[in-house]
Amino acid sequence: MSRIHIKLGHASAPTRALILALLASVSAILSNFAWWSNDILWVQRLVFFNTPLLPGIFFGVVLGLAIWLWVSRSAFKILTVLFSTIIAWVAAKITAQYTFEAIQHMLEEIAAPGKIFPTINFMFAVCGVLGGLVGSTILTFGLSLVCKEFGAFENWARVVMPGTVLGILLELAAEDGKFALHLGTLLPLFLGWQMTVAAVIGYCIVPRSGDGKLAPH
Repeated sequence: MSRIHIKLGHASAPTRALILALLASVSAILSNFAWWSNDILWVQRLVFFNTPLLPGIFFGVVLGLAIWLWVSRSAFKILTVLFSTIIAWVAAKITAQYTFEAIQHMLEEIAAPGKIFPTINFMFAVCGVLGGLVGSTILTFGLSLVCKEFGAFENWARVVMPGTVLGILLELAAEDGKFALHLGTLLPLFLGWQMTVAAVIGYCIVPRSGDGKLAPH
């Protein structure tokens, strides 16, 4: 394990990005499975604010590994990133759901009496963008607590901007059949969001040695 840590600890920025993207692909697949497995008893127990926690836990483990490899072996810092990721996921989901309900309520108010206004096109995309903004912002803040480089505006923007835009992929989770791209699954969102954000984080992290100094290249 120590040899692996030393070898990967000196990985280049593109290699770090690739490693985290690959790990995030596994996390995304597991996240999708967890989302649709609410009938399993042990999954039901991992719910907060009506949000399954496993997607946040899976992705948090990936980012926690990144901290262990390239930032610090401090359990406190690793757990900080893990819990920040879980909070970011829960907040993103709540934001998207609240936005959807608010828009739906507005549409019902302007609809003719006695009629139900149908869900409009791209409403899921709007909700996903807002959820992505909230989630990526909280995640970046958590990272900035343990990695000072994420306190810089350029690195903050590198995470938040794609994290916000990729929220559009929530549109693919719609099941109304209006578009061929309405697949009724969150897998594209999980894959696109987690892999991209993980790759950006891996690229932006500045590796440090065990004493907290910048590692030699």
